[in-house]
Amino acid sequence: MYGLDRPLSGISRYALELAHALGGLSDGPELVWLVAGRADPLGRNDRCGTTSLRGCGRLPGLLTLGNLAIPAAARRCGLDLIHDPTGLTPFLFGAGRARTVVTVHDVFAWSIPGHSTLADTLIYRHWLPHVLPRVDAVITISQVSRADIVQYLRIPPQKIHIVYRCVGERYHPVSDPQIAQVRRSYGLPQSYFLFVGSVEKRKNLHRLLQAGSQLWQSGEHRPLVVVGARRRKYAQIINTLQELSLERHVIFTGHVPEADLPALYSGADLFVFPSLYEGFGLPPLEAMACGTPVVTSNTSSLPEVVGDAAITVDPYDVEALAEAMRRVLSDADLAHDLRQRGLERAARFSWDHAARETIDVYREVLS
Repeated sequence: MYGLDRPLSGISRYALELAHALGGLSDGPELVWLVAGRADPLGRNDRCGTTSLRGCGRLPGLLTLGNLAIPAAARRCGLDLIHDPTGLTPFLFGAGRARTVVTVHDVFAWSIPGHSTLADTLIYRHWLPHVLPRVDAVITISQVSRADIVQYLRIPPQKIHIVYRCVGERYHPVSDPQIAQVRRSYGLPQSYFLFVGSVEKRKNLHRLLQAGSQLWQSGEHRPLVVVGARRRKYAQIINTLQELSLERHVIFTGHVPEADLPALYSGADLFVFPSLYEGFGLPPLEAMACGTPVVTSNTSSLPEVVGDAAITVDPYDVEALAEAMRRVLSDADLAHDLRQRGLERAARFSWDHAARETIDVYREVLS
């Protein structure tokens, strides 16, 4: 378990949710959490123990010392299997007698070149091709990610298992007073449309701003609220904002506590997610679980996730994106239909089901 001692990313949120779901199964296996870092946010469970991987709280430590600390922990705790849910795969020397399973969420450093950091490039293009073939099984989170792993990392298809990501229990439509309270805390107006995700080039925010500009020029009054931490090439997004003179139309909240996200989703008139590439794309599913209509991309895994419960468009086509947003914001019947279909779609993605599918992978590996 890596990355739980800092603001949670999509991958660390997945790790935490899966850990809680596995620990909550009354008929599941005995579990030991190997925690890389100081924090232990997993809580206590009678069937679960925790051991710390010292010196592995940061990425360089995990990818060096972790390769020795994990086999040592496996021997000390008598583990039969170790599952790395982060995709970092610190198994250069194996895991002793324990079998190994790794969740690889995506390989975007291969799939969409030019959008990854130096660290991501080193991990996905140099580390994973060297270490991943040594593990016993790979779990991934969509058909698209599975195809990419086969194509770019040369892992046999029969070794890769799909277990979809899911929506946490906190994501559901919340009451008007809760929405109003969270809205006040971030200084938001009563009506807005929303983006949630890291603020970086791959999320395609500059085209979202261009599409929004068309709406605001035609009389749309609602602002765009952007929720997420600033990441690589954030300056390019700010340049687009300034070039189009959109400062008064866009509100950046930065990273927000996850406890506030359901109210932010529920209070939005529309959720827009025009990302260029996603291994799964959890924010659209979270928005649907909160009863918010969704416009998203028709690329990568996003159509696989949203099904027919959202409007999907070419993320490179600014005109199409603007028109889809305009349709939802101006057509109450369409918005209501998307809300209902979204709630039904999101209900299919259960962490209890994902935990049981994950245990099926464990059993297959151990057999």
